[in-house]
Amino acid sequence: MGPKASFAEINREATRLAQAAGLLRREAGGLRYHPSTGLARHPGPDLDAAVAALRESVAKLPDWIDSLGGDADPLRRQADQLRVALDVLAQALARPERAPLDAPYGLGTPRRPHPGAQATWAAERAESLARALARLAVVAENAPGGLRDGRPTARPP
Repeated sequence: MGPKASFAEINREATRLAQAAGLLRREAGGLRYHPSTGLARHPGPDLDAAVAALRESVAKLPDWIDSLGGDADPLRRQADQLRVALDVLAQALARPERAPLDAPYGLGTPRRPHPGAQATWAAERAESLARALARLAVVAENAPGGLRDGRPTARPP
């Protein structure tokens, strides 16, 4: 795929983002993490596959965003936020935190949110990016001189 993507390619990528986000949400519900006991359910291959699919999709976006035209800055920001959320999630899953049992609000409280919550936040960012990408693709497709490589996009009166 070249830097200028077609409407169908961008829509397929938005669908892939949404599907991977759904899988990430489903897997996030199954993560178990108890910092005081150290008990944690390690992520399965489905979660790893969803994170890999999201990373692959985010890696393709910078080239395509420029070809969409319009106000692509929010889309670029959302892609960056998703990339950061995936990095934070990967770190949380790689090194689960262990905290001593010390009253609910004592020194033993976890220093970061539950990995399932972090996975849910990453999924929400991916879903938001998928919606924005699909919307911007439709706008770019229907704009004069849009993604159709110079063919007229407006219907004659």
